[in-house]
Amino acid sequence: MKLKRRTFVKNLGATLAGVSVAPYLMACETQNKQTVVAEVAALNKYSQKAKKLVKNATSIDMLGTFLNSFTQRNGMSLARTWSTIPNSFTAKDYQFVRSCGIDIFGWGSMKPTYESMLMFMAEQNGIIASNPNYFERIDTKDKLRNLEQSNKIGMLITNQNSNHFKTLDDINLFYGLGQRLSQLTYNGQNKLGCGAFVAKDTGITDYGKKVVQRMNEVGMAVDVSHCGDLTTLGGIEASTKPALITHGACRGIAKGVARAKTDEAIKAMAKTGGVIGIPILRFMIREKEPVQIEHFINHIDYVAQLVGIEHVGIGSDQGLYTEDYGKKEWRKMRLENAPAQYQTHTNEDYLLTIEGLNHPYRTYDIAEELIKKGYKDEHVKMVLGDNFKRVLIEIFKH
Repeated sequence: MKLKRRTFVKNLGATLAGVSVAPYLMACETQNKQTVVAEVAALNKYSQKAKKLVKNATSIDMLGTFLNSFTQRNGMSLARTWSTIPNSFTAKDYQFVRSCGIDIFGWGSMKPTYESMLMFMAEQNGIIASNPNYFERIDTKDKLRNLEQSNKIGMLITNQNSNHFKTLDDINLFYGLGQRLSQLTYNGQNKLGCGAFVAKDTGITDYGKKVVQRMNEVGMAVDVSHCGDLTTLGGIEASTKPALITHGACRGIAKGVARAKTDEAIKAMAKTGGVIGIPILRFMIREKEPVQIEHFINHIDYVAQLVGIEHVGIGSDQGLYTEDYGKKEWRKMRLENAPAQYQTHTNEDYLLTIEGLNHPYRTYDIAEELIKKGYKDEHVKMVLGDNFKRVLIEIFKH
């Protein structure tokens, strides 16, 4: 049966490799009729120092893509077409994505089943194979070290759940397909442990500990972002490699947010050598309005003071064009129907992400704010991505 699985995966990846692509737009028309033209000229407002720091860092968004369902081409959602229209990623699209300042995107799926994750892996591998001049799958130490020379867009294939690991051998299988990071649980409960929305977190299971051990062995990063408090600590303790929180905030300053991490968890993560990525979602950064750039930076400050600047980075949990480019009615619905555990709060514009960071060039804004706060150049580069680069090189086996 295992042989048949592997044969199926190999054939599926080969079939999609010639037809899957990742289109994007220089001009992005949103569903609420707004038109946003993203031009390199937009970079003129940033200081030369900020632009230099972004360029010199390996900028990594540990949970972010350059595509979302709001982008349109000829009236059609790109989320429905990016894996079905061959050769639609153009040189202009590439230039736009590169101009945004992010070198590596943590391409995180939310696939809950073995079969759906197989398809996701085939699609991502097909995108890379179809556009070898534009994309690099980030799956080795050398690719991390040499990405700057290739000048390609780095794609780190991940999953926000580990439900697809039906057996321990499945970890080896998906590693072979290119997956390099897996979140132990999403918000609910699975065979590994409990998510942040489970009423009673019983902690990591025996199977979960075995999964972490196997992930360590093969060189796949362990992510506890959505785990409940006990499962978070258990997952970190079970890992002999650095544990990651790719997208999470600090409960010490976002006290009512279930998805924020306790000081105990952040300290435990840092003790392993891990890194936490700060998201740009309003309801994860502050439990009440207003939510501004300064509040995002406060989380970076908090981690730096608690465990050191070498343990914090960025995990936006958004596409380059964020959810704020969706229709206002849709945003309103999202806020009013969000799970109570998110402690959501509304503003008059029903924005979901932080104003000033809810656009494609936000990496430069983060650099500017850190410069204003007096951070050293080397520390700014660490936050932009060098921290995650360092820890991934340590985790990867080859």
